[in-house]
Amino acid sequence: MSARFVATVGNGRLLARIGADGSLLGLSGPHLDKELLVRPVHATLELPSGRKRRIGGRGWKHRREYVRGTNTLWVMSRHATGIKVERRIAAIDDALCLAFRVDGEADVSWAHGLESVLPRAGIRFDGVWPPGFDPPPLAGATRASVVARVPHLSDRAAITGLYARSLLVIAQHHDRSGAFAAGRGDDALIAHALDVCGERGAARAFFEWAVDNGRADPQVAWALDRHLRWSNSPSLRARLDQIQADSGTQPPTPPAPGSAATLWGAWQDAVEGRRAGAIAALHAAALKRSSLRLFIAGGGVDLRAHALLLLTVHALIPARAAAEDGFFEHQATAQNARRARALYGGAFHAGMPEPGTNGQVIAEVRSDLEVSGVTLEMQDRLPENMEEMAESPGHDARWVGRLPAADAGDVTRYRIKVHLRDPEASPVWASASDPRAGGQEFAFDTDPPPPPEWVRDAICYHVMVDRFARAGEEKMPPPADSTALYGGTLDGIGEHIEHIESLGCNVLWLSPVHKSPSHHGYDHEDFLEVEPRYGGDEALERLVKAAHSRGMRVLLDFVPNHTGRGHHLFRDAIEKDGDAAAYYRFWQWPHYYRSFSDVISLPELDTGNRTVQDHLVRAAQHWLTAYGADGIRCDHVTGVDPAFWVELRRGLREVKPDALILGEATGTTDWLARYTGRLDAIFDFDLTYYVRQALARGRMDAAAFAGWLEEHEHAFPGLALATLLDNHDMNRFLWMANGNVERVKLATTLLMTLPGMPVIYYGSEVGLSQRHDAEIENAEARLPMLWGGEQNQDLLEHFRRLGRTRRGSPALRGGRLVTVLADKEVFAFERVAGDERVVVALNFSEQPQRRELPGLDEPVDLGPLGSAVSEASTIRS
Repeated sequence: MSARFVATVGNGRLLARIGADGSLLGLSGPHLDKELLVRPVHATLELPSGRKRRIGGRGWKHRREYVRGTNTLWVMSRHATGIKVERRIAAIDDALCLAFRVDGEADVSWAHGLESVLPRAGIRFDGVWPPGFDPPPLAGATRASVVARVPHLSDRAAITGLYARSLLVIAQHHDRSGAFAAGRGDDALIAHALDVCGERGAARAFFEWAVDNGRADPQVAWALDRHLRWSNSPSLRARLDQIQADSGTQPPTPPAPGSAATLWGAWQDAVEGRRAGAIAALHAAALKRSSLRLFIAGGGVDLRAHALLLLTVHALIPARAAAEDGFFEHQATAQNARRARALYGGAFHAGMPEPGTNGQVIAEVRSDLEVSGVTLEMQDRLPENMEEMAESPGHDARWVGRLPAADAGDVTRYRIKVHLRDPEASPVWASASDPRAGGQEFAFDTDPPPPPEWVRDAICYHVMVDRFARAGEEKMPPPADSTALYGGTLDGIGEHIEHIESLGCNVLWLSPVHKSPSHHGYDHEDFLEVEPRYGGDEALERLVKAAHSRGMRVLLDFVPNHTGRGHHLFRDAIEKDGDAAAYYRFWQWPHYYRSFSDVISLPELDTGNRTVQDHLVRAAQHWLTAYGADGIRCDHVTGVDPAFWVELRRGLREVKPDALILGEATGTTDWLARYTGRLDAIFDFDLTYYVRQALARGRMDAAAFAGWLEEHEHAFPGLALATLLDNHDMNRFLWMANGNVERVKLATTLLMTLPGMPVIYYGSEVGLSQRHDAEIENAEARLPMLWGGEQNQDLLEHFRRLGRTRRGSPALRGGRLVTVLADKEVFAFERVAGDERVVVALNFSEQPQRRELPGLDEPVDLGPLGSAVSEASTIRS
């Protein structure tokens, strides 16, 4: 009698059905619709005498579990005579492989093989599991951290395990063609569940397969309609319109009684807001799971039930409150998600030693692990023991160590190894995000150079190239679709460079100029080619020369975290696998990969791969050496492997010693401080938020703001700060201020007199705003530049006066800041450098104010929302 079905092992190339004794009941591949076995295949034990014994049947007992967060199945078999056989079964590339431990000299193999797809012989070993059999948790499993966002779950661990297993088992049944090894109708529901989870590349693969293979039916149309709400595809949109015209759409139908039916009810209750009923049904379904956290029906995995579990969990996550200023509402989200994914694998390390601690390293270890020790592992050095810090029960344990002293300028590369008490258990390695086989490599620069001197005297102007100016034309087209191409060019910027210079700006920051199909350029398709729409290589050369001739430096936007789906590397990765796929963060090739914010068009690069790091460093060097750029602004810093920043900074300083690396880093203050020595500068988004709360919305009085600023002033020693009121990813300040230009003037006075490098977002100086909340579509904050009579000349002149004043004042550019008065209405401070003293007073209220300020002979009169800058010059608004 064949063993009953208990599990599947697969990777989208092969799908194995496993029996309770570890036998092979079925094997599909190279496409999952083709059965390769005519009868079950059993594992056999070959004794030294030559006798073979089947591992199963009378006298044998078996225990099974998946290696945490993976599709590798572990089977422990014991015979009444005392024989113990430990096996792992894994789909590795295009073969189903077996590795084993066994007492004595016996060997384990399959009763018969199937050429290269099913090698007959197993791999014997005595120490750690061979490569491929002890993988770290897959990124699909680490997505289970979203379960933490569901309130009131009584068995959160069980639901978390089910969520992880649901994603992994669906991926097992997903063929390389895009089809699922699932029933008609079920596959559309599965694709929708993947969309909801963020695996939109996998969902896209199914829809492309479906419309090309006769599955253009109403249920597919229902799921595809929802897919296109998240992901843009003109070709799929056209096919959807055709399907809807021919046969309409049909939502999925309720399943027959069983786990899937219970979860169907849970999903419906969750969608309708009946949370208590949904949670009760979710727990009821969880009780029906197998010991391997699978839903079983009809001798196989119930994929529909697993899809419905995913849908239910996401429907139970509370809706995010309407964000008034959305960019800032979730600054720590990416940071927290990366930590949660790392801890799922066992241990987390931020990848950056604590600032000011001379190489102190802290790692967090998951609280349920039984740990015997933690070590710092370094090449050509003996391991360094880390010490456990006192922790509260139930919290993740923290271990602290220190990197050994190194010569100035040396880079120490290290990994963090967690040793478990079980002598047969493989060690756990710390990571900064998704766990890595063999551990993630971290890097520490012993004596990094300081930020370049010139940044202290800088005022920066930020341009979205497509939206600024067309060459030879006086105006940009009026705003229509905010995501459309508006035709701005590099030569157009060059023709208006005097406007930028008139603001006092001596740094020009360009949005990405790489080849890209979009208006924003963050979905670039080539690391080295300038977008032809912008004028190509020669236009960039002309603009950089024009800027340099005016004493203006140029920063180019650089995107190391991700590319566009049209990038030649990603196309190669999808089509060829192998080396090209290693550039990206596939957790199951070719459909399952990490993407920036789950945006299908922005697949993430594997920046922990040294080959990828080298490629990116060479690309960044190219923009400095080929075009003369003076530095780069790096996009989405927190998504990138922390060791990369050490390599990038050293690489750019090799070709341009005073190059600037400005990072878009978001997160908590203590996290951001760790970028000291890795980046030269970061954006001070905390300051942006509080200025917007105080001066755009009027929700923070002058005294409260001054108190916050005093605490914040020294938060980032060793990092230069770029200060701003708004940028391309958030609502414009003027829109947040309900169109009140006086609030823009007041905020600009503050920005231009505080420490840091002020960054002016194009159009802010002439009254450019937006039509609706950028939370709906952030391109709304990137409308075409205003020129000629459309500009607010009074506001423009205010910006120009402030720019001239700052450029002419050493105190405003680099002096220390001292608060001289802070009450409910007025905040006054002085900037002091040498013998120069500049006093700045700002009225946060809408009523006139008069104050006597220390060191000034006359009281200062401030109009409603008014300001004054005295001594170096006097500017009033």
